[in-house]
Amino acid sequence: MSTVLHVPAYEAHVVRVFSVLEDAGAPLDDAAVMDALGADGALNGQEIELFDLGDLGAMPLSEYLVEGHGIAKADIAEMRPQIDGLTGRVLILPSRAFGGRATVLRPGRGLRLVSRFEEDVPEVRFERLPAGGAAGSLAPSAGPGHSRRAARLAAVVFFAGLAVLVALVIWLVVTP
Repeated sequence: MSTVLHVPAYEAHVVRVFSVLEDAGAPLDDAAVMDALGADGALNGQEIELFDLGDLGAMPLSEYLVEGHGIAKADIAEMRPQIDGLTGRVLILPSRAFGGRATVLRPGRGLRLVSRFEEDVPEVRFERLPAGGAAGSLAPSAGPGHSRRAARLAAVVFFAGLAVLVALVIWLVVTP
């Protein structure tokens, strides 16, 4: 019986870790690994990480999940030996990859679900503003209507002056 994973709509702050199962002589290409997820809808590939654990250098995968994905150390402690014992490639699938849509995953040959973690998201707190920070009132501004009136008045004065100047020049030219 194969594993079926139901991802609810608008799931957030969940990270799934899969191990990529490959034969040494026949590695899977990236497209085959993505197909092995068996998603019933489109996934945002920009959010999915597929990489060789050797790319992390000396950093263990558990530490990468803590630092890079915000998983609490306490949440990962039980799985640390299993996660750090993985070799080869892994696929990290965060909730953001589903774009808020309900999705069913049927991981097939080539993928094994290692674990599911929740990101450590701090509680949102709404605190009162510091005293005096939001007190008082603002003086009413002139607003955009005032500046338009001033611009119109300046234009009328300018063109009236220009008309008087043109009339004066014409009068000087016409009079002998």
